[in-house]
Amino acid sequence: MPERKKRSRIVRNADSASQIGVVELSKKTVLIDVSGAGASGDMFLSALIDIIGDNDALVPVAASLLIHDPTLRLSVVEKKSGKLKGPALEVTLDQEARLTPQLLDEVLGAVCEEVELSDPAKEFADKVLQQLFKAESRAHDTPPEKLHLHELGTVDTVLDVVGTAYLLEKSGYLENVRFLATPVAIGGGTVKTEHGEIDVPVPAVAEILVEHDVPFEDGPVEKELLTPTGAAILVSLVDEFVEETDGFKIKAQGVGFGTQDLGDVPNLLRILEVESEAPEDVEEKPKAPPKPPKEKKPKKAPKRKEKKPRKKETAELIEGLITDEVTVIETNVDDVDGEIMGLLFDELLAEGLAYDLVMIPAYGKKNRPCYVVKVIAPNEGLAQIAETLIKHLGTLGIRHTTWNRLKAPRETIVTKLEIDDKEFMVRVKVSRSVDGSIVAIKPEADDVLKVAKETGIPIRELKPRIALQAHAVTE
Repeated sequence: MPERKKRSRIVRNADSASQIGVVELSKKTVLIDVSGAGASGDMFLSALIDIIGDNDALVPVAASLLIHDPTLRLSVVEKKSGKLKGPALEVTLDQEARLTPQLLDEVLGAVCEEVELSDPAKEFADKVLQQLFKAESRAHDTPPEKLHLHELGTVDTVLDVVGTAYLLEKSGYLENVRFLATPVAIGGGTVKTEHGEIDVPVPAVAEILVEHDVPFEDGPVEKELLTPTGAAILVSLVDEFVEETDGFKIKAQGVGFGTQDLGDVPNLLRILEVESEAPEDVEEKPKAPPKPPKEKKPKKAPKRKEKKPRKKETAELIEGLITDEVTVIETNVDDVDGEIMGLLFDELLAEGLAYDLVMIPAYGKKNRPCYVVKVIAPNEGLAQIAETLIKHLGTLGIRHTTWNRLKAPRETIVTKLEIDDKEFMVRVKVSRSVDGSIVAIKPEADDVLKVAKETGIPIRELKPRIALQAHAVTE
């Protein structure tokens, strides 16, 4: 097991020396907080999904893997720990199917092409996979081409690696970004694997920690917290390690939950876009066990005092429904043309800054026709959306408030549609009532349009066929 590290200053990753000159030109600084519950591939995916604000963001990658494992199913559920809440991934797949290193490499390359990753994203995905191969090879003293990958040999590994590259690119965190990370929690005790019961950290993780001089902490629970894929993603991203998250001003935050139950320890990873850096020189002091991450309470617009509903009524209302908070941002404009309005839609929706955007025709001052532009967005997106509205619309001010939402439980699945001996993969959003019965099945419009163009079948005929297929899968 590698020697435990204790740091009181920023520690440079051994692999980042060549990037020091680039750091000065970086436009963003991103801090990965892995001090509480370590890291895994699905936690990285969940945190990036939270940053983007779209639970369907990973579906194209999952859809491209169906040809390699038709049993693959992906759903995103909401979890909460104290004041922190965010998504967690639930993935089912054929656990018996195993890929050799060569096949895993080929599948990864095919999926990268299918989802049209950029060259930097492909390079990142390949870097993570090669890091895994190298660590497993050293751990078992076996050439990479002769490795038996066991748990790492499923398509789940491709989903984690390509999915992370895809979401990093989608979030704008793939280039001109400086990545920092806290010391990583590795857990303790033993873990059951196909090799038998082995100590934590497992050999591949220990190899990665030693090779990259990663500062880590034992605990805080007797379970495996740092997986090989999580470790490989972490060292492939991070330029430097810092002792803690204090001293950084948070601009945006993504919280990703893991699947394990860690008792009183929140099983989550945070990805933070930050502005300022913590002091490099601090007095050395004994390091306490990692504590659950704390979140600064976001400022909210002043509200009028309202009579609160009785607790019993509130509990009955939200039972079985998903609850969250959003920021609603408004402004009035009466001198903006349609082209600018269209561009605003593209920038806020296509870039994932907002959940929804509407423009309501109205009459304003001096009886002029105008629009009320209303944006629904994550709470942490307020500053960037306000800047975008002012830049494009020329408005002198905006209004904003925080709303509570109740949402029906929903999941996005991928269904297979066969037409003239050709298979099409279509994303379908399935929403349910509190008793689990299906409320609505809605195929993704872009996917339906693609099928209609390739087959010549009208959309109005395709939609019910897709819905019936999805209904058969989900029931």
